[in-house]
Amino acid sequence: MALTRSLTARAPVLGEHTGTTPSSHRGIALMHSHNYTEMENYVKSRQAAFVTIRAYMDTERIKHLYRQGEAPDTEIGRVYVNDTDDWDLPDKLFMWLPSYEQRSPYFDVHRHTGMITMKNGTPNGTYLLKFNVTEENEPLIPFHWVEATVNVTIKEIPEEAVDKSGSIRFVNITAEEFITPEYDGTSKKDKLHRRLAQLYNTSLDNVDVFTLFNKQTVKDAFLDVRFSAHGSPYYAPEKLDTMATAIQDTLEEELQAKIYMIHIDECLIEKEQCKDSCRNVLMKSNVPLAVYTNTSSFVGVSARVESECTCDLGEPLICFNGGTPFADKCECPSGFDGPRCEQTSIGFHGNGWALYQAPPACHEGKLTLTILSPASNGLVFYLGPLRHNPLLDVQDFVSLELMDGRPVLLVNYGSGTTRLTHKELHVADGKPHLIEIVLMKTSIEMFVDRCKMSTCMSLTAPIGPKEILNVNGPLQIGGASVDLSSLGHAFGWEHQPTTRPFIGCISNFTYNDFTYNLGEPSLLQNADTGCQLHTAKAISFGIDTSFLIAILVCIAILIILLLAVVVHRKRADAWAEKELDDIRENIIAYEDEGGGEGDAGYDLHVLRQMYDGPPHDEAPYMHAPGIVHAGVVGTAGDISGFLDDKKSVLDRDPEITPYDDVRHYAYEGDGNTSGSLSSLASCTDDGDLKFNYLSTFGPRFRKLADMYGDSDDERGAHEESWC
Repeated sequence: MALTRSLTARAPVLGEHTGTTPSSHRGIALMHSHNYTEMENYVKSRQAAFVTIRAYMDTERIKHLYRQGEAPDTEIGRVYVNDTDDWDLPDKLFMWLPSYEQRSPYFDVHRHTGMITMKNGTPNGTYLLKFNVTEENEPLIPFHWVEATVNVTIKEIPEEAVDKSGSIRFVNITAEEFITPEYDGTSKKDKLHRRLAQLYNTSLDNVDVFTLFNKQTVKDAFLDVRFSAHGSPYYAPEKLDTMATAIQDTLEEELQAKIYMIHIDECLIEKEQCKDSCRNVLMKSNVPLAVYTNTSSFVGVSARVESECTCDLGEPLICFNGGTPFADKCECPSGFDGPRCEQTSIGFHGNGWALYQAPPACHEGKLTLTILSPASNGLVFYLGPLRHNPLLDVQDFVSLELMDGRPVLLVNYGSGTTRLTHKELHVADGKPHLIEIVLMKTSIEMFVDRCKMSTCMSLTAPIGPKEILNVNGPLQIGGASVDLSSLGHAFGWEHQPTTRPFIGCISNFTYNDFTYNLGEPSLLQNADTGCQLHTAKAISFGIDTSFLIAILVCIAILIILLLAVVVHRKRADAWAEKELDDIRENIIAYEDEGGGEGDAGYDLHVLRQMYDGPPHDEAPYMHAPGIVHAGVVGTAGDISGFLDDKKSVLDRDPEITPYDDVRHYAYEGDGNTSGSLSSLASCTDDGDLKFNYLSTFGPRFRKLADMYGDSDDERGAHEESWC
């Protein structure tokens, strides 16, 4: 079970003496100087004892152990009282105050030692415990007692906090000294806790110092401290350690303790742990890590760094950015092209940087990345120390930069800096270029755009006896968070990395087939994750920027032409509809709504059917039966049939536009005051209906005169007027 317990005590003095009796006997001398009643009154007048216990629980591991039934009861500290004869612990008895044992079912107290034990399954919360501490050793020490109060606070810590914890290694100090209260009543642990909360701009509750581990070596005694901090979610270790390194001098001054290293690295000293490759592994144990003193106790999470002599990361399959594991691969959403759904690109504008986890120390390391930059100078990446540490003789680093548009590689294995310049290819042209770097014991190689010819590859050998790159700082891409010029002077580097930040896009950064998730840096400044997406896509597929712009222009022109064709077709369809209306008759409806109540709708049966043209089998109108040509004298034909036939022929003639109007006047009811337009009801006389004058128009009007004129026997009759 992984727990952290911190215990401090402010207790009354059970016995006190101001004489010259030796300290080992002061309690006895004091007890002799008071009778029983005096001692009891003296003790009761003193302040009661208060003990504070803070518990940190690694919840994921605790829950697992509870399910397996393996979580043991844990001793979290002893009820302490300040007694000058504390060596006679068997004389004391520790018992619950009445009713408090029932109130605190999750804790036990040892009757003779005062050790408090937390039981398996204790939930989170704050618990108030009260005890009676008695002492009696007749006839030397009469019976007396004091009340002790213990506050226990249990706080959950998820396993994520342990996995993402920062670390500091102090030198020449022990865990017992680190938790002991000093003259101001606070311990070094308390001071570190407050300073880290200020550094990460968060509350004390969001910072936890949960591991204190004494590490003894042949030369020195070290104290390893692990801590976590979070907003939402927990901060990455690179962020915690980098920001703590920036205030290392302040921490040493406030704590009055010397820091050996920030970010504990067991592989930092070459060949001390492993002959070749070496990587750090955080080991977590189920056994609590306890530190006890007279006045304080600390039971923390057992988590410490150990070295493994391998370069294989061996990480489980974890899919980022919403990816789904499938077999031994990840199915990734659009825009995340890495093998584990990583976002594989990040952009910079000449004033930024981004921090990532450093790779392990490998005897053979291959680093690949793709860069796109229009600028001729700038730092692509830097991997090395963040500050000069006189306690550590380690100066290893590697950096890649652009100088006058050409890649320049600097490598230092710890015994001298090697400079490798690619003189043939100019890569600051706004196009993507692949750079491969191979770091081996005896050689350093750099290739550009997969070219293996001598004109596009560079090769050199490392300087000095050191053979492996061992670094204690994070990988910094696009620039550096520290002053590399001052750092180079402090270490005495012959060649120093440039301080000018990078402008452009960096993508597909890998180390020994491990792909970095560039979209989630541990800490960044003025960086654009994703390279604004379109630039990242252009780099991924090797498309020239100018060619990409030309494609976009062509697409825009095609869209404009398509819209023009659609608009033209719509206008053509509108004119066609108008022409179709022109060949139809105009039907004009007059709705004269009178005062009558017998309004009726229009009778559509009065409308004649429209034909597009005369039937092909119909003879011309001059051959229609019953039609007599002008100038032919004969019997008058049927005028009604003649007019109907004539009208039918004209209606069927496609060359004549029919403008006939069919006007339907509906019956508006009895109450309508409008008059009729029919000639049957007009005020006319017989004279208006006489067409005898047609016979005087000549032979051309003979036909009309025969049809409408009076016969000889009717011309003499007298007709009365109709009105």
